Amino acid sequence: MSTGASCLHHRSHRTMAGKVVRSSMDQQTLADVLLQALNTERNGYQFYRLAAERSEDQGARDTFAELAEEEKSHFEALQQQYSSVIDGAAWDADLEWTRPIDDDTTAPPFGERFRDRLGSQHVAMSALSIGILLERDSHIFYSKQSEQPFPPEIKALFRNLAEWENRHYQTLLRQDEALRDDSWQANRFAPLD
Repeated sequence: MSTGASCLHHRSHRTMAGKVVRSSMDQQTLADVLLQALNTERNGYQFYRLAAERSEDQGARDTFAELAEEEKSHFEALQQQYSSVIDGAAWDADLEWTRPIDDDTTAPPFGERFRDRLGSQHVAMSALSIGILLERDSHIFYSKQSEQPFPPEIKALFRNLAEWENRHYQTLLRQDEALRDDSWQANRFAPLD
């Protein structure tokens, strides 16, 4: 396991400033939700890291590596909150997040040269399809959590994560839509009508 991945398995015991979840029932529910979120982010990190390692195209590698780093950042921030909740400490409403991936809707994330070699880009195209599903499911999960009866600062965290995952989803979906027909043609695939 690489050094970057190992940090995903260590708990932080930092004391947090902010509001405490109101009851032990709320605290247990929040801890359970945070555990599910941690699992989601860890899986996303590991998937994108693997996709970056296995993709042949530099643009695809760069995109997947950047997504992996964002998922890792989400994991680490959620891990701090989870540690705080299970230790009975306060919620950190001022937790710092890294900047989201570039939201430029005009440039394909994999780069223009990717299209020229579509017939040999099976790993990247498969990872793109799986990534779309992961991001969609993460967006739905965090959106639902933002509607639960948690305190406002916790709802805000889930709302922000939902928006962030939706940006990832839109970025990958835009790439897929731009390449789908050409990929099918390059691989002599005809969908059923």
